[in-house]
Amino acid sequence: MKILFLLLVAVTFLSCTSENKDNEVIIFNNISFKLSEGERLVEIESGLKEDYHSYLEGKNFQIPLFKSITGRGYALYLGIPYNTSIKRLAKFQILDQENNQSVLNTDSVSFMFKKQNNDTVFFVEYLKKFDKNMIYILAKTNSKSISDSLFTQSELSNRFNQK
Repeated sequence: MKILFLLLVAVTFLSCTSENKDNEVIIFNNISFKLSEGERLVEIESGLKEDYHSYLEGKNFQIPLFKSITGRGYALYLGIPYNTSIKRLAKFQILDQENNQSVLNTDSVSFMFKKQNNDTVFFVEYLKKFDKNMIYILAKTNSKSISDSLFTQSELSNRFNQK
C-alpha cells in the first residue's frame, strides 16, 4: 500500500511540473521564454529553417535558429547570435524595399526592438542580452493587430524569465 501511495505522489508531482514546462521554452543559463495561450513549440524542419534563413541570407552575421514557436496567424523564431553586436543588428533591414515602414528602439548595449512592414507582412525583431549571451526573436505575421498587440517591446520583454 505504501508503494502504491508513493507511486501516486510521484506521478502527481511529475504531472504538475511537466505542465509548467509546457508553458515555457528553456533557452540557457536558467532563462526561459513564456508561451502565450495558443502557442506551441514546433519541431524545426528544413522548410521552417529555410524560411527563417531566407530573411538573414547574404548578411555578414550568424544567428542560428534555436527554437520555433507558432501561434494562430504568426510565427516566432528564436535564434542565438554569434560574433555580432546589437549595433550591427540594429542596422540590418529584413525588408530592403524603400516603401517599408520601420521603428527602431535600442540602448545599443542590452536590447534592440525593431518593427518593419510592407503592405502584407509585419516583422518584429527583438534582441535581448543576458550576461554575455544574446537571444534574438524574429516574429512574422500578416496581421497588423497581432503585430501591434503581441509583438510590442514590453510584451516580448515580459515573456523572458530569468531564474
